[in-house]
Amino acid sequence: MAYNVDYKSIAEIRQELDESFAYLNAVLDQVGERWDAQVYSEGAAWNVRQLLIHLAVTDTAHNGMIMGYANGIEVVPPDFDLERYNRRSVEKKAEMTPQEARETSYQARAALLEWLDGVTDESVYEKTGRHGSMNIFSVRQILRVLAQHQRAHAADIARTLDITVA
Repeated sequence: MAYNVDYKSIAEIRQELDESFAYLNAVLDQVGERWDAQVYSEGAAWNVRQLLIHLAVTDTAHNGMIMGYANGIEVVPPDFDLERYNRRSVEKKAEMTPQEARETSYQARAALLEWLDGVTDESVYEKTGRHGSMNIFSVRQILRVLAQHQRAHAADIARTLDITVA
């Protein structure tokens, strides 16, 4: 997945985060009983429920990355295997219900917004670290990656289930 990490202000990024989360939830609100519908046929080959679990896990992981790098802590090691992590993290949470996954995402988003509200030194947004994609990004850029990651997977679900969000 390619990300646009060009510079945006934190206010713009926060809007991007809000819009992606709203879009994701608008899509999920229309899934109904179709949680087992296959979204991807290659790679992870996830259905809607598994993709939602992936999003819940990565929302929490992105928070850890963002807050860790803001504090100067190395979070993602140089030998990190993103494909393995994604596959195993979804397998480990296989029993998670869609409602539990959504609640996890809501909690992760609330924690992120609380953290953003508490940032008093704008320079923390420029601190860098390794993202799971192996790219070195600033905290500001990882915030954008989080928003784009959610939106892209939500769009994949919408496309698969022929969901339109007004």
